[in-house]
Amino acid sequence: MSAALDPKDVVERYFTVIKSLNEFDKQEVRGKIQTALLQSNRDLCFSGAYYRAAGNIESTLCLKSIRDFQAIAMMARSLFEIAVDVTLSARIPDSEIKILAFVELEKLRAARKIVEFKSTNPAANVHVATYEEFVANNAARIEQASKALWPTNHQSVKHWSASKLERRVETLGEPFTQIYAVNYPQLSWYAHSGMVGIVNLEKESFRMLAGVAFAVVAEMYVTVLGATIKQFRLDKVTDKISNMMMLAKMLPFTDGAVESEQLRRALLG
Repeated sequence: MSAALDPKDVVERYFTVIKSLNEFDKQEVRGKIQTALLQSNRDLCFSGAYYRAAGNIESTLCLKSIRDFQAIAMMARSLFEIAVDVTLSARIPDSEIKILAFVELEKLRAARKIVEFKSTNPAANVHVATYEEFVANNAARIEQASKALWPTNHQSVKHWSASKLERRVETLGEPFTQIYAVNYPQLSWYAHSGMVGIVNLEKESFRMLAGVAFAVVAEMYVTVLGATIKQFRLDKVTDKISNMMMLAKMLPFTDGAVESEQLRRALLG
């Protein structure tokens, strides 16, 4: 494998890793998910998270210039949070019950906020009939379910797990704890307003940031794909699918056809 790489090469190689994983995804995962019969709400939740991640990846692959460093960082942050959610939901039995209930609760909150805004601002060009109907028809049911699932804080719960991101990360351990401590604050600078991420930085800093962000994207993409493969038992359909994914991840860091073939043989036989 290669020795130390310069920052430009790091960016290019990790971008290639994402492309390579995406090709693996399209060939071995996406088509099977698209044709799968969703047999449970758990399947629905996993497929939804997978498609969110896949969309994130497709957007990331459009970011081919260092001038896109802010968008690259935001994509990495988003994919990290999706990967945390997928991994946590896989570890918690019946997590789909809370996930789907939280979806409804968030919709109810949004609808109520819009209706309230219109009530206090009657001249605003906001049409609220649909939202009023949703509240009238669903509020009692959603409130009852929410109270049963989050009895102490259903009115203020911010995530289906009822825990902050930091706590979720602590529960999951590596690789999430390191990324959360080392990279997540940096990535967040570009998702929020402020000057922290741009003041007094040299041009090369943004290239390094892109490299770090692409590395996070690649790692979290593997995490989401692994959870999806397990949930839909794709390893029972395609032998060595996990090794195929590792091959897609590692190939961009090989030098030449001989090294690539050695890696292929080591992983796939």
